[in-house]
Amino acid sequence: MVVDHANKDRPELSVVVPACNEAEGIVDFLEQLFQVLRGCCESFEVWIIDDGSRDTTWERLRAELRQYPQLRGLRFTRNFGKEAAILAGLRYARGAAVIVMDADGQHPPSLLPELLAPWRQGAAQIVAAQKGRRDNDSWATRFKARLFNGLMKTLTGLDLTGASDFRLLDRRVVDTLLAFPERVRFFRGMTVWTGFTTANVTFHVAPRIAGSTHWSTAQLSRLAVTAITAFSARPLGMIFQLGLLGMVGAVLLLAQAMYSWLTDIAVSGWTSLTVVVLFFGSANLLGIGVLGAYLAQIFEEIKRRPEFLVGELLGTDAVGMSGPMNGQSQSHP
Repeated sequence: MVVDHANKDRPELSVVVPACNEAEGIVDFLEQLFQVLRGCCESFEVWIIDDGSRDTTWERLRAELRQYPQLRGLRFTRNFGKEAAILAGLRYARGAAVIVMDADGQHPPSLLPELLAPWRQGAAQIVAAQKGRRDNDSWATRFKARLFNGLMKTLTGLDLTGASDFRLLDRRVVDTLLAFPERVRFFRGMTVWTGFTTANVTFHVAPRIAGSTHWSTAQLSRLAVTAITAFSARPLGMIFQLGLLGMVGAVLLLAQAMYSWLTDIAVSGWTSLTVVVLFFGSANLLGIGVLGAYLAQIFEEIKRRPEFLVGELLGTDAVGMSGPMNGQSQSHP
């Protein structure tokens, strides 16, 4: 069944592209993207979300406005992170469908027609691009990806193997995500959690257009902590299980101590005592750390600060648009 998504009040497609320090490759990326969009969409808009770039990304976007009338730009006052950039793009996007993709070229624009096809046919409300070969990634990058996906599956139950932020969302899915009240977000997991009908399209990760990845190990670690604590309380249950295991060990040690006392066997066990102290000391620190991560999430939520602050908008239509300039949540149908 083919679904008619036409609506005179909105373009068929909005493309949301978070970008941070992508000045070297942003012009080539836009050329590739618009070439594909002109061949597969009658009406579209492109939102580049500048997440506090410190290079000339914004200036190069400004220079491309004359060439691409469908180009829109939004610049944060500082770096708020990719999740905030995606959220901002979803709030400003007006399309009947929204595609989120990266600006570095590793999400190939040539895949857009394949993402649009199942949605146009009414077969799916989410079309997710799944990573196939990652020959262009280093072994360290592939290892960190496997580690992250393994932790997510173990601690949250979400299988994100091969998943990426490169995906198409129907307008209904976008409005649902925007209606979520939380401020700490993990876009990739939230779209899976919604349960809307999903189709998968496999793609091979392309090499970057220019430069190198901006994701450090520390940033990936923070993303992992955010994703896990935002989607599951299982780590708290694991602390409880660890406590039960410790109690069993303590009972066994007590029984052994009582037996030694009753049989007048004087056993001095510096080694065993050291192991026990180190085990329970490490377990206590681990437990406190997990609790601290959840408390940090609660702290971020109750502050009620805006998720992002908009410094500037680009685009003829964008300048006159009313929108969440301070990033505050708005109600959606």
